[in-house]
Amino acid sequence: MSSNLDKMTIFRAKASVKSFSAIFDISTEPLPQFTYQSNGFEIEGIVKYADVGGKSKTEADYPWMVMLNGLSENINLKFSNKNTSPSAVLCLKITRDVDDTLFYVLTFGMHTSRFINSDKLVNDFGIKVAMNICDHNNLRKVNTTTHSSVSTLTDRQASKGANLEIFDINDEKEFFRSISGSTYENYPYIKSFSGKSSITVNIKKGTNVTDDGIIDILLNLEEAYNLEEYKEKFPSYGRLDYVSDEDEVDKLNKALFNLLKNKEYSCVNLSPSVIMDDNVSYFSYKDPEADEPFDKFEDLNISDLVDQNYGFTQKSSIKTVLNWKVYYVNTSEDIFTMRAYNCLNCELEENGITYILSSGVWRNVSSDFKCEVESYVINNIKDRSNEYLPNDISIRCVVKEKGIDVVKFKEEAYNSYVAKSNSEIYLFDKAKINIAGKNRYEICDLLHKDKQLIHVKVLKGGTSSLSHLFVQSRFYTDAFVKDIDTRKAMIKFINENENPENANKDKGEFLSIIKEKRAELQESTFSVLLCILTYEKEKNIDDLPFMAKYELANTHKYLIDERGIELAYAIRLVNKRA
Repeated sequence: MSSNLDKMTIFRAKASVKSFSAIFDISTEPLPQFTYQSNGFEIEGIVKYADVGGKSKTEADYPWMVMLNGLSENINLKFSNKNTSPSAVLCLKITRDVDDTLFYVLTFGMHTSRFINSDKLVNDFGIKVAMNICDHNNLRKVNTTTHSSVSTLTDRQASKGANLEIFDINDEKEFFRSISGSTYENYPYIKSFSGKSSITVNIKKGTNVTDDGIIDILLNLEEAYNLEEYKEKFPSYGRLDYVSDEDEVDKLNKALFNLLKNKEYSCVNLSPSVIMDDNVSYFSYKDPEADEPFDKFEDLNISDLVDQNYGFTQKSSIKTVLNWKVYYVNTSEDIFTMRAYNCLNCELEENGITYILSSGVWRNVSSDFKCEVESYVINNIKDRSNEYLPNDISIRCVVKEKGIDVVKFKEEAYNSYVAKSNSEIYLFDKAKINIAGKNRYEICDLLHKDKQLIHVKVLKGGTSSLSHLFVQSRFYTDAFVKDIDTRKAMIKFINENENPENANKDKGEFLSIIKEKRAELQESTFSVLLCILTYEKEKNIDDLPFMAKYELANTHKYLIDERGIELAYAIRLVNKRA
């Protein structure tokens, strides 16, 4: 191996792996293999090499070139290219004792994942090594995920090495997915690193990466993996621990498969597993190069994923789902792929333990963290279910779709009933309120004269149906407080609207609580009420999925800390009777 090697990407195989064939998704028999001794240990190795790429492209593959050529007969831009790149996977087995073997996977070049069975790799090897070896005052990049009803990915990059505090991570909401930076002097071969499921090491010039040198590096990183320094540097990391036991993962995957097979999407949704560029043109669940015709989608949706893969047969299993792909195409017609399983977000509860699937990894919620969230909800967020909002109301309504009357069950019907029945409530549902210079809907669904902004949402099952409720309450409360144009639009709506639900109400009562000038608003005298509608009798806050309670707690903290506005909730029964 060349001593001039400048970078390595290293994965660690799970302890259950006993052979090279378990790691590769291809036959290992024809692959070159070798053995040698290093520091008294038996080393075995295997290499998979391939040329990757090679798709021919011409000017017709680039819309901007087509556009330029179409401007004039004098413009005739030509392009032709067919690139290939070398790619290799090196797998090493280190036998330290009869019952002590370690498998590592090293990748070089692009598109190596097609050869590797990622289910056999340790999910947290790279991130845990990175956290243990990092100089947390010299980080360069931090990638986090927000585990909530709508999972979001965030990248933060510093122009130079910086303390973790500079990245302004919200420990209450964000969890680390990867970090990059520099390490301490006791890792002299590392120039910089990036850790996620794997650890990518940029090697200092002059480092001797030979047959013995590579083993020394791997064992040094193995030692770093087993350290616990990360618990002090990144105290929030342990809130969601990786599920590493394969039997447990298999059990969770089987439960997930049954949900998908039965089209029970209440606790499952789909979101990109990588941070998307702004130039994504469309998504597809079929290979745009191989499958014609294929459907294009603006967003990812779990039901589309299942339907586009033609559902399931008697022979289907979780392996069927693991083979599904999600494709996305940018405006330059470049095609990228994601493993659909890595895009699935799911929350399950088994034997009293809450499990979350995100980015292709199952995690269990630590009991301390769960107790912390649930205790916060019980002790800090008031239940207003027994107050003025009515119970057991029909939300059946008829709407026109393409000129045809269609029966729907919507929160709009509940809002209308409440406003008609209570003279102290003004209906704002569907009001076009100006926010940040744009017409938006629903600064709130209902406004109580006691300065309460009410947001209403039907709980259709799981967490995803509540996502807009939490987002709206934060976004629209901010707009109400900070944006004078929003308040002007609310005043105008009260003065001019002709909704029958608001007829004969004392508009002056409602106008008196909304002030154009923020200084006169007295924002801390307002409150926000989240009204959750359910078809299930005796539903209470404890019955909501953990991540819904987690996001409810975060919403309360945000409104009270940032706006001085109290948040409460009410759970009300509704029905589908005509």
